[in-house]
Amino acid sequence: MTKPVVDRRRTGMLGTLVRTIAICCRLLLFAGFADCSSQTLSHGDGGGADATPQPVTGTIVVSAASSRPRSTTWSVNYWNWMPSYGDDVKGTEAAIAALKPALLRVGGYNNDANSADPFDDAQFDRAVAYARAIGAEPLIQVPLLADINGSPPTAATAAAMVTYANVTKGYGIKYFSIGNEPDLYATQGSLSDPTQPAIPNYKPSDYCASVRSYVMAMKAVDATIKIVGPDLSWHYIVGNDWLTPILQGCGDLFDVVAIHRYPFNSKQATLDAASTDSTTFATFLTSVRSLVQATGYGGKPLAITEMNIVYDSTACQLGGSPGTIGSALWLADVLGISIDNDLWTSAVWDIGDNDLFAFGLAGTAPLHTPRPEYYAYQLYADHFGPTLVDVTQSPTNIRAYASRNQADNATDVIIVNWSSLSTPLALQVTGLATPPSPATYTVAGLSISAVEIPDNGAAAAWTYSDEQHQAGQGPVPLASGATAATDAGLPKLTNGCSADASFVCPRVELPSPSITTMGTTSGSTLSFGAAPYRWQSYTYGSNGQTAPTATVTPGGNGIAIAGTFVPPVSQNWMGAGLDFNGSSCIDGSKYTGVKFDFSGDLGDCILAVGANFSGDSTSTDAPNRGSCPFASDSNCYPPMAVVNPPTAFDAGAGGSATLKVPFASMGSGSPTTTIDSSTILTVQWQLNARSGGPGCSASFTVDNVAFY
Repeated sequence: MTKPVVDRRRTGMLGTLVRTIAICCRLLLFAGFADCSSQTLSHGDGGGADATPQPVTGTIVVSAASSRPRSTTWSVNYWNWMPSYGDDVKGTEAAIAALKPALLRVGGYNNDANSADPFDDAQFDRAVAYARAIGAEPLIQVPLLADINGSPPTAATAAAMVTYANVTKGYGIKYFSIGNEPDLYATQGSLSDPTQPAIPNYKPSDYCASVRSYVMAMKAVDATIKIVGPDLSWHYIVGNDWLTPILQGCGDLFDVVAIHRYPFNSKQATLDAASTDSTTFATFLTSVRSLVQATGYGGKPLAITEMNIVYDSTACQLGGSPGTIGSALWLADVLGISIDNDLWTSAVWDIGDNDLFAFGLAGTAPLHTPRPEYYAYQLYADHFGPTLVDVTQSPTNIRAYASRNQADNATDVIIVNWSSLSTPLALQVTGLATPPSPATYTVAGLSISAVEIPDNGAAAAWTYSDEQHQAGQGPVPLASGATAATDAGLPKLTNGCSADASFVCPRVELPSPSITTMGTTSGSTLSFGAAPYRWQSYTYGSNGQTAPTATVTPGGNGIAIAGTFVPPVSQNWMGAGLDFNGSSCIDGSKYTGVKFDFSGDLGDCILAVGANFSGDSTSTDAPNRGSCPFASDSNCYPPMAVVNPPTAFDAGAGGSATLKVPFASMGSGSPTTTIDSSTILTVQWQLNARSGGPGCSASFTVDNVAFY
C-alpha cells in the first residue's frame, strides 16, 4: 500500500481528460484478470419472521471422510503507525491479538520511502513489541526508495537493519522483504517531485539486481532469515507480467512468493461486484500459480501480503465499500478461498486508519471501533480449526468453508450468505464413524455465520450481519431452527454515493439507427448527421501518450482512427468517440447494441467499444444530461467490451467485417457497471497497449456505425 494522503497511483489523476477510463479495472478486465461486471443478487420481499417451524430450503453437506492440515494463516499489515498521520495503531494490541494473526507485515510505501515519518530504530522496536503483543511473527520490509535520512538505500542499509534486529537487539526476526510494489516504481511518484516516477524506467532486472545484492548482504549477517517477495502490486498477469521475469532472474532468493491484490477501485465496490469476486479470485490464484510453476518455482509457498476490496480512498460508500457488511462478506469469502487453496498467508491491509480510507480492521484513535471486516476475521479466529475438510454441497448464494477443531471432536463451518434473504439451512456432516446429529439454522440475509457441530451433542452457532453492524455489536449467538425467510434489504450506508433520484435526462428517439452519416470536418472536430440529431467527435489519451487522430472516411460514413503508444508504456489507453450533441439523451432501449464495419490493423493493441449514458457521465461533462454523483471523469466512465476483429482484417489483409457489440456485453462502467440504454450519450473506441511493453500502433476505420 502507498501514500495515504496523496496516493498518485491509487487516486484519480485523470479528471482533465475527456471521458477517461479508470486504469486499474480496465487493465485487469482487458487482460482477462477481473470481472468487474454487475451480477444480480437475490432480493426478496420483506416480511416479519414467522415463529411457526418452516421447511428447510437449503442444505450444506460437509464430508469429513478425508482431511488435511490447514497450511494457510491470516495476517495483518502494520499501518497506520505514523505519528504524522495520527497513529491509529497504538492501543489496538488487545483487539488485534483476539484475531490470532500469524504474521505482522511491517511494510508498504511509507516504510519503503521512509515517508512521512522515518522507520528508524525506535519505530523498529515499537513494531516488534506490537508483534509480540498480538502474538504474530514480524515480517520486516527493508527499503528500496529511501533510507531514514532520505538518501538512496543500499545493500548495506538492509544489512544494518538485520544487524540491529537479530544481533544488537536479539529479536530473532525470521522474515524480511525487499521493497514495496516495485512494479509501480516507474509511475508512482518520487519524493522530490510527485509528478515524476519514483525510479524512472525501472524494470524487473533492476529489482533483481537489488534483491541479489541485498540478500547477499543480509544473509551475511544472519543466514537463517527467510525472504518474502517480490510484493508486486498487480503486474502478474499475462501481458502485464513482472512476476515471470523476476522469478526467472532472482526467484532462487525468495523463500515465499508474495503478491498484493486489490480487485476494485472505490467506485466499483458495489455489493454485486463484491459478491462475484470469489469466482474471479479462484481463477486469479490458478493463473498466478501457473506463472510460478512455469518458472520452476511451483513448490514455493504463495502468499498475499496485502489485500483489500479496494485500493483507493473511500469518499463515499457503495454496498461493498470498506466499512460495510458487503466488504466483511468479501473478506470472509476471500479468506475461505485462500485457505482452500493453501496460501501461506493472506494479510489484510490494514490494522487501523481513518474513515476516508476505512481499510483498517479498526477505526481511528482513541476508540478504535471495530469495523465489519474485524468480525469476519474474528469468526475465523474463534471458530475455524487447524484441519480442513470438504464442503460437498451448498445452496446458491451461500458459500461455506469447513474444518475440524483443535480437539478433533467437532466440525466448524463458516457460512457466507450473499442473498438479502434469510435462508433456513440443514447442515450435515458425513464421513465420520457415527454421524453427528443434524443441525438446522436460519442464517440472516447478507451475513457471516459460524456453526460448530460436535461429534456428540448439540450444535452451536454465531452470526454477524448488517443488523449487528448498525447496532455496534459483534457476532451474536444464533438460535437453532428454521424460520420464514425475511429480506434484510441492502446494507445501510453512512456515506452513500447515490445520484439525485429526482434527476431525469430528457430523452429522444432517433429517426434512424444510423450514426455516421453526412460526415464533415471543422478543424479537429468531426460531425455526423444533421441537427437536431448531430454527433461530434472527441479523442483522448492517457498521461504520457498522445491522443489518436480521427478523420472522416471517404464517403463520409465513418471514422479513420490511428494511434501509437510510445514506450515506456505505463498508463496505457487512448481512444476516439462520438458524442450526441443534442440537449437530450438518446432512448436506445429498443436497440440491442452498436454495430460497425471494421477494417485496418490493430497491431498488438487491444480494442474495446463502449457507450456512455447519463448515470456514468458528470454534469460538468454533459450539462443537464449527466447524473454521475462524482465530480471527476476519472470516477465516471462508460461500460465497455473488448472486441476481437477477424484475424484477416486485424492483420491488414484488406476487406472489412461487420462487428456487433451488444449493450449486454459492456461492463465495468463507474459508478454503474452496466449500460442504461435508455439514456445514451456517447459511443467510443478505445485502444490499450500492454503495460511495460514496447508499445503498439493501430490504424483502422469504423464505417457505417449504427445501433441495431
